[in-house]
Amino acid sequence: MKKFVQYLLLFLTPILVLGLTVELLIRRIPNDYEFKKDYLDHHANEISTLFLGSSHVYYGIDPKYVKASFNASYISQSFDYDLAILKKYQNNWSKLKYIVLPVDYFSLYGLLEDSPEAWRSKNYSIYYHIETHHKLISDTEVFGNKLDVNLTRLYAYYVKGQADTSCSRLGWGQRYTARTHKNLDKTGPVAAARHTAKTNKRFEQNIRLLNEIIDFAELRKIKVLLFTSPAYKSYITHLRQSQLKGTLSAIRQIGNTHRLTKYYNLLDDSSFKANDFYDADHLNEYGAKKLSLKITALLLKEEQHM
Repeated sequence: MKKFVQYLLLFLTPILVLGLTVELLIRRIPNDYEFKKDYLDHHANEISTLFLGSSHVYYGIDPKYVKASFNASYISQSFDYDLAILKKYQNNWSKLKYIVLPVDYFSLYGLLEDSPEAWRSKNYSIYYHIETHHKLISDTEVFGNKLDVNLTRLYAYYVKGQADTSCSRLGWGQRYTARTHKNLDKTGPVAAARHTAKTNKRFEQNIRLLNEIIDFAELRKIKVLLFTSPAYKSYITHLRQSQLKGTLSAIRQIGNTHRLTKYYNLLDDSSFKANDFYDADHLNEYGAKKLSLKITALLLKEEQHM
């Protein structure tokens, strides 16, 4: 038995060393999560307008068009992580006046943990140092990604010198460009189907989380601007009406009970044309500029009513 243990250790040691080495090498690759945390660590007390939410904001709002703002949203980021980011820097929002947050067709019906993007939760644990719902073993790069993904990342950075960062210095996602756009008619029904909930099990939880975010803001006299992101007609026409109506009804009710919260429905805003979209539910750089300026105008409107 003693020899078996010795042989087992002899066999496992190089595997463990290799695994640990790969883990450390991957963690050294610059990425958006690490970048955003570092920015907030140093500049949270300078931000007047904070953008949170999912990819609709990550790709859809460029803070360079909004004075003293930062885009802390990310792909599939759900309300629980928005709230966690607010709480992490709760002593640093000395100049924060507005929180801008999307409430989209899917927002009240799921969490990051439920989605095909659930693997992203490890990044909040590893790089943001925010507690996740995953088990410890899942909060690693080695076990959190497929082997081919990790090998591609290692090759890209250590051989080709390409980092994982894709956002601007103010947190806006820059990869969804007009030049690389996708077919709007084809991506609409696919995205709508992906965003249509199979159950309502997360609805009440997300309502509570959204109210927590608003309560967090109101306690600090911070205004909250909620909006539903613009989308292309091929996406809108394939939405399940009961889910959409449930979302819009819930937002209006929340807006009616919180005086510092305003809601704007931009889902089918006619000012957004086909050439503003990267795909049927994400804006490209032209659409992002248009939405950013529209948000600026809405914030100015709220400023005048203060």
